[in-house]
Amino acid sequence: MEKSFEEFIDAAQKVLKDCPWIVEQSIESYAKKMHEEAEEVIDAIENGTDEELKEELGDLLWDTIMVALIAQREGKFEAKEIMHRVVQKMKHRKPYIFEGQQVTLEEAERIWQERKNQEKLQKS
Repeated sequence: MEKSFEEFIDAAQKVLKDCPWIVEQSIESYAKKMHEEAEEVIDAIENGTDEELKEELGDLLWDTIMVALIAQREGKFEAKEIMHRVVQKMKHRKPYIFEGQQVTLEEAERIWQERKNQEKLQKS
């Protein structure tokens, strides 16, 4: 998987650098495209085949990486910060997984919601 991810990022960086359409995009101008792709993923989940879902998830992943790289190009943040942040969030919201504990569905949902609410309070 690591090789696939590196190939994916390399291709995205090349497109970001060499594609005239992408060169002109900002994260704001790319928003409509992301919204359309997210809708196509939902449609594939509800009405499509596994192949269609695979394709649409790939498109949405591509667009997510493109927005991250455009934001990086604009000096907003480093794209790798996104991955680090989401890993930290999952470790916080699902500590039982990373600590090797067994929990019930109800406990998992309770912990998730408590942690999420705690995060919202900290942001306020």
